[in-house]
Amino acid sequence: MKYITNKHISKKLTAPLLCMALCGVLTACGHKEPSHALSPEQAESQSTEAEPEIRIDTQEGSQSEQSSEHPIGSTAAPADSAQGEAGYLLIKDQTFDVTLEPLGSVTFASYKPDSLQNPLADVMFEIKKEKKTVCLLDGVYEGNTRSNETFNKVEAVSFPDYNSDGFNDIIIICSYSPASGPKTGTGYPEVRIYSGKADGSFTLERSLSENANSALAEKTVQSVLGFLGAGKGRPSVSASGWQQAYTGLLQSQDSGQWQGYNLIYINDDDIPELVEIGIDEATGCKIVSFADGAAYETQLSRLYFSYIERGNLLCNSEGNMDYYYDIVYSMESGRLLPIASGYYGAEDNSHVQFDEEGNPIYQYEWEGVMMTQEEYNQAFRAVYDTSSEKPGYEWDKWLSLEEVIQAIDGIQ
Repeated sequence: MKYITNKHISKKLTAPLLCMALCGVLTACGHKEPSHALSPEQAESQSTEAEPEIRIDTQEGSQSEQSSEHPIGSTAAPADSAQGEAGYLLIKDQTFDVTLEPLGSVTFASYKPDSLQNPLADVMFEIKKEKKTVCLLDGVYEGNTRSNETFNKVEAVSFPDYNSDGFNDIIIICSYSPASGPKTGTGYPEVRIYSGKADGSFTLERSLSENANSALAEKTVQSVLGFLGAGKGRPSVSASGWQQAYTGLLQSQDSGQWQGYNLIYINDDDIPELVEIGIDEATGCKIVSFADGAAYETQLSRLYFSYIERGNLLCNSEGNMDYYYDIVYSMESGRLLPIASGYYGAEDNSHVQFDEEGNPIYQYEWEGVMMTQEEYNQAFRAVYDTSSEKPGYEWDKWLSLEEVIQAIDGIQ
């Protein structure tokens, strides 16, 4: 605030001006709600126990949302608001205190773009400690501007340690709408995965995020953790080990979600992997593996997958509506981890183009690099030997719940 002095103001105006200034000071004073720091576990549990995520305001344009938004750097911004670049609005319902390793107590702030200034600008996230910026999380696109999409809202935020390295990571789910075209007005969710580092920085795992977006039909923090193979460990067991873990899992879940089961061998040990086959494409298949005394679940996209028996490799090859993908997983220390991925399909699946022979014209991308179909196939086969693959899903070739439990008990 700049204080203005003017020796030429008459003494007759001094008293009224002092009264006006005092009224202004009293009007500006207000009650400020205390800020409570949350541990990552507390923050994640604010939604539901079954879904460890922070639910952010979903009432677009509500009175509470409008009253909490302020242009960054404006005089209307509250004294405790995080600061950022011009053209963004701080939404207090998406800003909270949390404890992250190794940073300690910090403020995680979310900013929505001012659509009047740039309708294609993306959301921005900032981490502050003691009112000083620690880092701005990298955006998905260069310049934090999307090509033909508008930001809707932040759906969920979570701070797990999905890779068990002792440092908190960040999972963010945002929703967007096409800015133009036949699907304008429809929304869809998008996952971002940031890995935390020892120096307190966060790296956007672009390939991993793309894989999660392609693989998951339903995008929640819980489903992302399942895709990552994190947070799904069952309690440690003794004696019969994996048999007890698998049987306990099968008997405790809703069997109506699965149409059948199988046992396969992905890695070269004596413990099989359990395949849970969903009742439809949206449910997909789930792979259960056993490591370090616990069972771990990996959710695949849709139903079809193949694997190289005892070769530590699995490929989730699926898609629909002229959009397809190949996501290759490697089994490391008993857990499935995505290691490579490729995507191919029509540039615009609402207006698919065909060549002279009537074949659809597709674009091919492997590990983020555009290439020809032949180059794509070569890159894919360099990672995954299709000549050695076995089908992981075949129609009507599965075991019932009772049969798979008997098969598990019968393995010595």
